[in-house]
Amino acid sequence: MQKFTLIILLIIFNLTFGQEKDDPTELLITKFRSEMKLENISNFFIVKHITYSSSFLILKKGETTVCKPKGYNFNMYGFWKNGNETWIKKYDNCGGFNSIKLTDSKSLEFYEKNIDNLKKDEVKIYTTKADSIVNGKKYSYVSTRSHSPQRHFWFFKDSTKFQKKFNKYNLKTEENNKNLNYESNNDLSIAKLNLICEEIIYELEEKKMFNRLK
Repeated sequence: MQKFTLIILLIIFNLTFGQEKDDPTELLITKFRSEMKLENISNFFIVKHITYSSSFLILKKGETTVCKPKGYNFNMYGFWKNGNETWIKKYDNCGGFNSIKLTDSKSLEFYEKNIDNLKKDEVKIYTTKADSIVNGKKYSYVSTRSHSPQRHFWFFKDSTKFQKKFNKYNLKTEENNKNLNYESNNDLSIAKLNLICEEIIYELEEKKMFNRLK
């Protein structure tokens, strides 16, 4: 994994977040939304964690065949509230897992309270120096890291739908290569919601609570 600093005139980003030909993301989201509709639930969100690699082998439960994601692996988690209970369901490149009832509603409560901020939030790129103008040309000083983890959110609240995505590297900083946007990025509601979700997800993953459905 190589890190490099760019001094460029124009910055053009095309973060596709792995929407490849064989990517089942949209199909899984449609399936999850259908499940929510059957339960008359119209307030929920989904977060997708993307990891890039040359190849992955995923053995599906109860089967001898393996799933081979192409180019990158993702885990996707749906959060919703049903009555007084908050739930999470996991998906990956190869299908779904069991739903788990959470011990608190912090994720949904934060989402509902900060939905207006979430709509506006934009994580800014890792910037190492303020822009400068020389002979009428604008120069930007940014740092990027190839194949760093990505986060992609889908939000649904009644008739409102919107998406947010960002590169986790832009939430970091280093002593000898400081990110001027570090504090403002981490103060965004989308960054705080991501942190809440990660704490929940990592604890469940560590305890091996997710079981693949046949």
